[in-house]
Amino acid sequence: MNRSILTSLAALAALAPVSLAQAQSHSHAGMSAQDHAAMQAPANGVVTAPADNAMLAVAPTTFSATFPHAMTLTSLRLTGPDARSIDVAVVDDAAPVTTVSAPLPILAPGSYSAAWAAKGADGHQMNGLVRFMVH
Repeated sequence: MNRSILTSLAALAALAPVSLAQAQSHSHAGMSAQDHAAMQAPANGVVTAPADNAMLAVAPTTFSATFPHAMTLTSLRLTGPDARSIDVAVVDDAAPVTTVSAPLPILAPGSYSAAWAAKGADGHQMNGLVRFMVH
């Protein structure tokens, strides 16, 4: 075998334990599916609870969204496992804040989606869709 190939293989073998140690230090072992979903950074900078794709053991009692700047939640529509939509009451004339929330109705086990819309003080609008499952 060529000496340079052997040298390259030896260098790679020496780095393997370091790479394995780094991978283990960032392990997600022991995390719930909800915690893992919450770690995923949203593209629009909005963090919701429940998080998109959350798998929940207990039904959430509120929906909340944290924005990178102050917003007012203008609508929230919940669609449940029976495909019926429910408009959740929101205080759409509230002062803009970075974290908004709305109480949810009692949710039975199943898959849900929450379509939300919000408006900033300067009139710009944002919207999103969060999917989650209650076991």
